Amino acid sequence: MSKPQFTFKNYLKEIKKCWIFVIVVVILGAVGGAYYSFSKPTQYTASAKVSVYNPAVNNGPVSSPYAQIAELLMSSELIEADLEEYVVAEKPFGVFEIVATSNDSQKAIDTANTVMDKTSNVISAAYDDADNYQITVLERASEATPTIVTKNRIISTAIIVAGAFVLALVAVFVKFDYIAEK
Repeated sequence: MSKPQFTFKNYLKEIKKCWIFVIVVVILGAVGGAYYSFSKPTQYTASAKVSVYNPAVNNGPVSSPYAQIAELLMSSELIEADLEEYVVAEKPFGVFEIVATSNDSQKAIDTANTVMDKTSNVISAAYDDADNYQITVLERASEATPTIVTKNRIISTAIIVAGAFVLALVAVFVKFDYIAEK
């Protein structure tokens, strides 16, 4: 018996022979991908904005402490509260956006607002001239938006299914190559 030559036509014939295997792998990939994607808890994000203004900093030769303020607001010791995960981003003109993420929408809102409310305490603890800072609440967090939505879950499931399909095709190729070597 002669060894089969590797051609695309022969490979397609091998895939036809193993079509049940390919379908089973794709179905298992779909079930596993859906389970993985839909079992993740929904994450919520809430944001608040606060403005910190110091006329001496904005009009004088003093170096800007605004970058430091963002780092200080990330310090859980200065905030003195048990909070969810959050980040503080410095925007232009001394505006700080606090973005909190949690599995619970209310906790995300509470975290963003707590960090914003503690801004004056953080500045008082860090700077001798804290009285010169004017702190203005620009936007309180009032709602949290889900970050993992159904569309993202469906897309991740589809990616896992595509990966399972490719793995099945690779397995068929390896089987074909093994047969060709015998």
